[in-house]
Amino acid sequence: MSESISEHLTLGDIRRRYGISAVGAHHDAVTVTSAADALEDITPGALYISSAREYDPRIVHAAARRGAYAIVFMRAESVSESMEDSAVTSALPLDAEIPVLFANLHNDERARIAADMAGYPSASLAVFAVQGDRSGKLVSALYSVLHYLGNPLGVIDARGGHSLERELNMSTPLSPLDIQRMLFVMAEDGATSVILHIDDSVLEALSLTSVTVDVYTNTSRESYNVPELSPHVSGMMETLGLDDAPASTSKRPSFLRSHAQKDDADELRRVARQDVQAYGAEITDQTLCVETSQDAKDLVDEVLGAEASEREQELATAVTMVLAAGVKRSSIKSALRLAYEMKDR
Repeated sequence: MSESISEHLTLGDIRRRYGISAVGAHHDAVTVTSAADALEDITPGALYISSAREYDPRIVHAAARRGAYAIVFMRAESVSESMEDSAVTSALPLDAEIPVLFANLHNDERARIAADMAGYPSASLAVFAVQGDRSGKLVSALYSVLHYLGNPLGVIDARGGHSLERELNMSTPLSPLDIQRMLFVMAEDGATSVILHIDDSVLEALSLTSVTVDVYTNTSRESYNVPELSPHVSGMMETLGLDDAPASTSKRPSFLRSHAQKDDADELRRVARQDVQAYGAEITDQTLCVETSQDAKDLVDEVLGAEASEREQELATAVTMVLAAGVKRSSIKSALRLAYEMKDR
């Protein structure tokens, strides 16, 4: 992917925001337009973040030849900035091809730099995050439902992901820079939603830093749901005031139901924050954290029939997530029918 990133930052901006030191400050006005952490990903104007822990003129030359405007080498954690800069300054040629910087950047800091340059693309997308789906069947089911609802969308999963109809062909596990680049491309392509498969096989540690999740589920933690009440989804639909929100079957007073629903939602968010911590994704108070609801199961049964519904269990979880996003039941029914018809062809 060679699309340029949206924000242009100077090296001075980057040094001040992220604590990166440069050998001399006379390059602060140099503007970079993208970030890369692999030589093959460098595009003209890039800041190349090398994994090398010592200055290497061969790497500088290779990066410059590909169009990098500056390069960052990693600083050994045991070495102070002054010692590093002093040692390297004597080794640097006076006519270094591109500015050389030094930092000790962890994945979350790399992600923030990339998100800064990309203009935080996740903010313009509805982010559906799926965890615990080792088979990938839920990701496929959710894609099918959202696709037949007419949503232009992207997917980031074990295949490397795709944006609308084009494959992005990225190698997994994906780095923080990979994630921000892919989200930027999806937003530029016109996607309105993205499905993230949160899994060690797909993502490096903290690679989702600066990505805010809108709807989340973890299929390995189906423990808080109360099917006969479907507290989270039913309560949320009522709160949203949607025309065809299901009537609650609970006989508890409404103020007691609202307290119970809030407690369940808060608990799901608390657990979700723990589950995604290693990946850096942001679960906010507005994130809808859901578990498969009985209401969604009944809807799938109604459309597909009980026998087909039993074979397509992941569809109920996908429908729960889409209901949580505020999509009407009538629209979901149409999407389910179309998805199942196309699957049988």
